[in-house]
Amino acid sequence: MSVKISTTNSKLGLIPSVNLAPILTCRKNCPCAKDCYATKGNFRFQNVKNSHIHNYQEYLTNPSGYFESIQKAINNGFMSYSYFRWHASGDIVDDEYFAGMVKIALELPRTSFLVFTKKFEIVNDFIKRGGTIPENLHIVFSAWGDSFKIENPYSFPMAHVRFKDENQNKSIPDNALECSGDCTNCLQCWNIKHGESVVFNKH
Repeated sequence: MSVKISTTNSKLGLIPSVNLAPILTCRKNCPCAKDCYATKGNFRFQNVKNSHIHNYQEYLTNPSGYFESIQKAINNGFMSYSYFRWHASGDIVDDEYFAGMVKIALELPRTSFLVFTKKFEIVNDFIKRGGTIPENLHIVFSAWGDSFKIENPYSFPMAHVRFKDENQNKSIPDNALECSGDCTNCLQCWNIKHGESVVFNKH
């Protein structure tokens, strides 16, 4: 079985992405689990759910084949995508999965990769073990209100959610970049620098 790559996300436009099952691949204490946007809207369609579960199972049963399939989808020798998004749904599965993401970034230096993650410990541990993040792999740590504490010793960019309750928004920096809702014509998250932040209105 091959990995299912999405090119139909309304926000991403023609930027391809690979998606995994939400909740199942997220951290156990994920604060957004009860209000996950990846369980709403088009994500509720059974064919979409099946696609995300399929990709997750493909990684579990054949991890090398999973990443080879993604790499070929991004660059098959005839065409190559300039941008790629990891996980509009789901999150980094484990250390080995992140190592696969790094490997693809190294092997496809002309493609710019973006991932938002709440599994910050996987990224931090990778660096602690002496790992180097490729320049074309852009990692953004995802916050969720003021009570969710994120360990960010390497000052990775942060993504904040703006809640209707302003009391939950105190940790959002005043200079945080605003999400335009149109990745194709914006790309600021692919270019966000360490120490900077972006803010999204809650879905």
